[in-house]
Amino acid sequence: MAKSNKFTVVSEQNDHDHAAVRAHPRNETYHIVDYADGTARDRVADLPAGSVVRMELSRAGRRSNVWCAESVHVAETDGGVDVAEVES
Repeated sequence: MAKSNKFTVVSEQNDHDHAAVRAHPRNETYHIVDYADGTARDRVADLPAGSVVRMELSRAGRRSNVWCAESVHVAETDGGVDVAEVES
């Protein structure tokens, strides 16, 4: 099962490469614990809390609410600045 949508970063990536995002605007929280590749991991690592991103998430194992970030595209930062053009 894959989820693709806009998400708000609620917890920045920690030392264990885990981050939490909230579906925008539904408020469902997803815990990211795995990444498709180094690019996805690096993009999430650069996101401050409050950033809005477009991501595709897939289940990471059998645990109930842990996810793998398949793709990450920054939509805006917590300051409301559109940075999508920079990522292109």
